[in-house]
Amino acid sequence: MKRNNNPKNLAQNRIDYIVFHNTDAANNLLFDYGFEKIESQQHLSQAVKELVKNKGRKVIKDLLAIHPDKAAILQVNSVEDAKCPACNNNAFAKAENYCKSCGHSNYAGSGDEDSFLSQFSSYDDKGLENYYKGIVKRSNDAPEDKNLAQEVQMVWNELRKRKESKPEPKTATQDDQKGIHISKDEMLLFGVVFIAGVLVGASIKLDLKNGK
Repeated sequence: MKRNNNPKNLAQNRIDYIVFHNTDAANNLLFDYGFEKIESQQHLSQAVKELVKNKGRKVIKDLLAIHPDKAAILQVNSVEDAKCPACNNNAFAKAENYCKSCGHSNYAGSGDEDSFLSQFSSYDDKGLENYYKGIVKRSNDAPEDKNLAQEVQMVWNELRKRKESKPEPKTATQDDQKGIHISKDEMLLFGVVFIAGVLVGASIKLDLKNGK
């Protein structure tokens, strides 16, 4: 693992910090996504940032996995884990804003809308409704949390879009109902008339045959 401890080159943000202090792993990460490895740490850092911009949360989670201080971070977060609003497991790492059990992430503010909503693609309507009820309760308990209020609005919009996209169930018209509704008595009457018709027809044929 390559390290660059020159203060002039130390990163000013988290992605730079990971790349500068774990260059080999960052290069391997870039290679796993189908890109050539880069020797320059500056260019490598820029390439990783571009990858995060295009791929979103998945790359962020991969970066956290190669964080040079991962062990220390996990040790601190193990005490701070909270209940996940999506799966209800006590596995939500507040510092990293994602659930270690199901991978859910809370809304992180402006610019995170698409990535946040993409998590619900695997939710059925009932699951999304249950999540919405839970997030409304959390927002009511913390009315000062603007991100939480925005999350409520986005989830509600997603529910509304799903309902609007579903075709309304077809209802039978009055004529259709008349056409398909036959009572039991009517069925018996039709049967008697049909049998009577058969008997009369057979009698006429028999008379003709006998020359009457």
